[in-house]
Formats: sequence, structure tokens, C-alpha cells
Amino acid sequence: MAMLMNLTTILTAVSALALGGLLHIYIKNLRNIKSKFTIGLLIFAVLFLAQSLVSLYYYLTMMDYYSPEVEVHVFILTLLQTAAFLVLLKISWE
Repeated sequence: MAMLMNLTTILTAVSALALGGLLHIYIKNLRNIKSKFTIGLLIFAVLFLAQSLVSLYYYLTMMDYYSPEVEVHVFILTLLQTAAFLVLLKISWE
């Protein structure tokens, strides 16, 4: 099961990178379009980036404490979250 937590850690890092890309796009858009919606997107990306970085820290420092029953659920949620952020990044990039 350690392999599953390693994959979860990698996915969380990919998620953080995708959020960094979204943050870059949203900051660029905020300079051009100063609207509440753009500010909301920026806050969205900042909060999820903070969540991803905190999760990454805990996965790296406390991986041994996750029980095997929880590892599968954490992996599935991280996989779905990362896929969603990558789709959002692709759509926003265009």
C-alpha cells in the first residue's frame, strides 16, 4: 500500500502544479479584466493550492500513519481532484 500513497503524493504535486498554472492565468486575466468573477477564480485557485500544499506536506511527513483502509479513499479523491484541475487548466489555457 505504500505504492498507493506514493501515487497519491505524486498526484497531489501534479494538482499543485496545475493550480499554479491556473493561478498564473487568473492573475493575468485579473490585470485585463477586473471583475468579481475573476477575483473569485483567483481566490478559488489560491485556496485549493493551499489545500494541496498542506496535503502534500502531510503525505510526505506522515505517510506511515495512514491506515490501509483510508489510503484507497485518499487516492481516489486525489485522483478525481487532480483530473478536475487538469481539465480546468486545459479549458482556461485556451
